[in-house]
Amino acid sequence: MSAEESVDNGADNGTEKKEPPKKRGLPSLLNHFNGNDLKTLFRCSIAAWVASLLTFIEPSLQSIGISTFFAALVLFVTPPAGILLIYLLGSLSLLFGMCLAWAWGILTMKAALAARPSSDTQAQLQALQQAAVAQAQSTGQNATVISKILVYEGHMLDARVTVVYYVMSLAFIYFMSRLRANNVKLLLLHLFGNIVIDVFLLTGPLLPTFTPLLGQVLVKPGAIGVGIGAACCLIFFPQSTSYAVLRKMEQLTRMFDIPLDLTQKRFAAQKLEVAQLRQTKDGMIALYKAMEPEIAFLPLDISRGRWNADHVKGLQECIRQTMIASTSLLDFHITTILALQKESKAGLQYDKHSSDGPTGEKGSHEIGQRDVLQYAELMKALRTPEQSDLRIRMMEAMRETTAQVLQASSESISIVAECINTVNTRRWIRQPSQQVFDGLIQRLETALAALQSARESCVTNTTEAIIECHSDLFDQDGQLKVSDTLQPQSLQAMMVAMVLEERILSMAAATETFLSHVLQLTTSQTRHRIWLPSRIRYAFHWIFSGRESIPIAGVSDDGGEDDPDAADEQSKEVRQRLRLIRGYESPTRAGPVARAVAGTYRWFTNPAGMYAMRMVVVTLATAIPASIPHSAGFFYREKGLWAVITAQTCVLLYMADFTFSLISRFLGTVIGGVFGLVAWYIGSGSGPGNPYGLAASVAVFTVISMWLRVFLPLAYTQATAMCGVTFILIIGFSYDNVHLPQYGNPGRGYEAFWKRLVTVLLGFLAATIVQLFPKPPSATGHVSKTLANTVRTLSDYYALLLSHWSRTNPEGPIGAAAIEELTLEVAETLSSLNGSLALLKVDFSAGPFDQAALRQTQEQCQNMNQALGRLLYLSTTLPKEFQERIVTALGILNDGAIGNIMAVLAIVEQALRTGSPLPERLPVPLVRTCFESLSYAQHHKIELNTSLVRDENYRRYCVAVSSYLKFLTAIDDLVLTLKGALGERHVIYLWDDDV
Repeated sequence: MSAEESVDNGADNGTEKKEPPKKRGLPSLLNHFNGNDLKTLFRCSIAAWVASLLTFIEPSLQSIGISTFFAALVLFVTPPAGILLIYLLGSLSLLFGMCLAWAWGILTMKAALAARPSSDTQAQLQALQQAAVAQAQSTGQNATVISKILVYEGHMLDARVTVVYYVMSLAFIYFMSRLRANNVKLLLLHLFGNIVIDVFLLTGPLLPTFTPLLGQVLVKPGAIGVGIGAACCLIFFPQSTSYAVLRKMEQLTRMFDIPLDLTQKRFAAQKLEVAQLRQTKDGMIALYKAMEPEIAFLPLDISRGRWNADHVKGLQECIRQTMIASTSLLDFHITTILALQKESKAGLQYDKHSSDGPTGEKGSHEIGQRDVLQYAELMKALRTPEQSDLRIRMMEAMRETTAQVLQASSESISIVAECINTVNTRRWIRQPSQQVFDGLIQRLETALAALQSARESCVTNTTEAIIECHSDLFDQDGQLKVSDTLQPQSLQAMMVAMVLEERILSMAAATETFLSHVLQLTTSQTRHRIWLPSRIRYAFHWIFSGRESIPIAGVSDDGGEDDPDAADEQSKEVRQRLRLIRGYESPTRAGPVARAVAGTYRWFTNPAGMYAMRMVVVTLATAIPASIPHSAGFFYREKGLWAVITAQTCVLLYMADFTFSLISRFLGTVIGGVFGLVAWYIGSGSGPGNPYGLAASVAVFTVISMWLRVFLPLAYTQATAMCGVTFILIIGFSYDNVHLPQYGNPGRGYEAFWKRLVTVLLGFLAATIVQLFPKPPSATGHVSKTLANTVRTLSDYYALLLSHWSRTNPEGPIGAAAIEELTLEVAETLSSLNGSLALLKVDFSAGPFDQAALRQTQEQCQNMNQALGRLLYLSTTLPKEFQERIVTALGILNDGAIGNIMAVLAIVEQALRTGSPLPERLPVPLVRTCFESLSYAQHHKIELNTSLVRDENYRRYCVAVSSYLKFLTAIDDLVLTLKGALGERHVIYLWDDDV
């Protein structure tokens, strides 16, 4: 139980104010009827529709070929929904993968044809001609057409050629799959590279001669699709990178007002929902992460406006600091609400199992019962009616003293968001006049002065209110009265209030810095101009100026930004010290040969290796019918290529992802097939396909399909992409069936759809078999092992904290940038598990962990990381006397406390890694021992007076105490979570112990 967790206010004891009923809004899918989203939809739909028109134009169809529709297919997979540079990055990786596969396919074809002697080739060609002539004479058909049919039916198949094709193609697929498993950014390169290499694998063994343009059948329309998408990005509502970044910054800035509003509601005794608080926090973080890739392209941006790329990049730090302050304020409310729920649950457990309770069940035992009862006893000892009244008075006082600063912060955020919006809109036409900006500058200056005044008065008034509410604890000289009635809970409300005050003041300070920066930009930049890419501008400036040195990446002209290289070096130094702290392991006794064998085995059997191996197996299993003489023709006619591609794209790293992907892809295929059938029969009826009617009907369903593709959540990307792909495949092949007839066309309309559906289902079946055997890769095991590694890392960070707390480091203190790097590493690792955690309900796992337990474990690891990160930062900024005060009060450097914490963390790590139950008797709750140390210190060592309370560093001292208690509480809660999931062992029953 941290100091924050013990907070109570009027909302928990008084009458709650009823909120007005919320209006029911539109579903999230339909909540995109705004200017920016409609522009994006128009651009993407126009691109896909124009690409599909190439299929209905006879000259382009004849020139490009049977796969002309592939241009539109590429645009459904990678729609031009964002800025040009990011679209080009994804599309060029797609084209690079296709061209790489094309080049490898040519090499494969050369090697394969060389494996068959020319004499054998000539003999097979002669036999082919004789067979074609014989069939032409008997049927009256053209011998040339018959010879092509015989080729696709496998007449030229040769085992030597086929083996070379399979070996080299499967090697390409294996290494591309390993690259994809290790880098998600290579998804498009891997996907389309596999599609092109599949064409060579399935068609190459059938061909009698060297055909280097075989890959052109897909690469050419693919390049055309990318070109159309890039053109639409430039022609229809083009967006510069700075515009896209500033738009997200405006949205994020407006979200900063939500924590302030929720804090005012909490002071007004209105009930807050944890789900709402978490949703707000997750929304901020998600929007900030979505902004980061675009920020990376700012140096290459070409835009017109008042602010250039460097100005926009400079806002990122202000945005980040304000977001950290906002999420810290939200975390305070989340922690306090959850603590009240936890305390209530513990109280019920205490009444149930205590022998003195009215519903006591003496002799009963539940998992974690001992820990819960000890926590409940601690809560019962800390709760007194006097303290509840004091907390109510304290919150009422803080409501009055913080109202002005909360209101000023909210108004400042509003004016900053309005200023960003004014700068970012109407860049070319009807741009705002200077009078508009002069008015904004005046409002910014007024808001800044009001916020500064409110923050200064809040510091004084809130601190005095806290002292006034606790006046009975101090004597006339302002010294703390030390008596037998002084307990840890006596100062509990004071510390909680000061922590909340610090969070509110941190939010105000971050808002003030943000406001000042925006004011400086608005004042200094007074005219619109065209900004060229900064790297090109630096290059020209360096060429034509003899005085300029070579520019350093990441450093602006004014030198106002930190050097990222220096920060990275500092982070490396901290990691080096961290590796020394980790310990000294005994050297391995295995020889170099044994280590090489073990390393090779691990390389082949790790998740990336198993994924690549499964890709090879499923490709081999589904492609073999294409190389057997008796089935080659059937495979080619029925478009077995679709089954191979479907099986490849369905194989994923973990079983949960696979199950969800399978279901979503099937639904996407069916929905896309329905769209394709309706569009085909509306546009062509029972005829061969009317280009004008199809152009109209395809336009309608292109908009619907693109709406789903762009606006559905990212989790449904595979389903929506499959929907668009199936839709355009049915239209394309149906039109090709009559207007560009070839052997193997799947038919038109319903015939094309059911063939597509059957091959997709066969691909699903093959992928399922390969995914399940010999052992399904469990996402649950992946998550639990990642969490175990995270707990080990947190143990290292805890050791790093102890090494620097209240001690003079001969090497100097660790820097704030390095601390942030360490904290972000863990935070990003934990955030990366969100996707896997969301899909655990469909995971095939026989392990003891379920989704709820692992999500709670992730949450507690996040709490530990946040607390340790804040403590590490305070170890470099908090005055040494206050650090020593925490050592005295909480025993943070006590060997017994350190041993208990390290032992519990080690057991938790082992439980997550092996799934074994935890011992019943552990030194938990750790927070109980800490409160016992605090109680002893208050009676014997701690000196406190009103002057110290007025010291700004005392608030930060309270934050440090709260963070340390939050760290211990997170460990205690993590132990209970794992006991609930795994159970207890080594249970000790004592005759005189009712617990």
